[in-house]
Amino acid sequence: IIYVTHDQVEAMTMGSKIVIMNEGRILQVGRPIEVYDNPNNRFVAGFIGSPAMNFLKARLVQKERGLWVDGGSFALPIPNSKQELYDKQIGEAFYFGIRPEHIYDRSFLKDYDPRNVIKTRVELIEPVGSFVILQIALGDTVIVAQVDPHTRAEVGKEIELVVDMENLHLFSTNPPHQAI
Repeated sequence: IIYVTHDQVEAMTMGSKIVIMNEGRILQVGRPIEVYDNPNNRFVAGFIGSPAMNFLKARLVQKERGLWVDGGSFALPIPNSKQELYDKQIGEAFYFGIRPEHIYDRSFLKDYDPRNVIKTRVELIEPVGSFVILQIALGDTVIVAQVDPHTRAEVGKEIELVVDMENLHLFSTNPPHQAI
């Protein structure tokens, strides 16, 4: 059965295999979780998932015994498990993608790499019940974090969050913004 929808939630819940199209072109085909975990370009990454994936312009730099994502207002280390994937892109600009559910309130974590902490300013708080959506300013860019419902945050105040870099995505800055 082929079912056509523009609703990504409907596609993810009903389909055993999904096809993501844009402007009449097939961009990716796969099981919903495969497409979600491994989007092959920025359009797919932003379309699948709610809230949508965050994208920040950054560069890949070499420092402190490894590769780092440097966005100017933030710097985060590439995990050892992913160093070889990206070692040929040192110095290149790209879009750093991270899903909102891979950004955590530091106060609820027992074990985390302190290098993965970002200091942000809270712009908006949306309690949803089982989680809270925070719109946070990271430099000049507002991104979204989906955090524990007991997170204590105040609009206009700083909050320290932890980025799960094992779930990072990098996309080319050139159209069609392929995954690196």
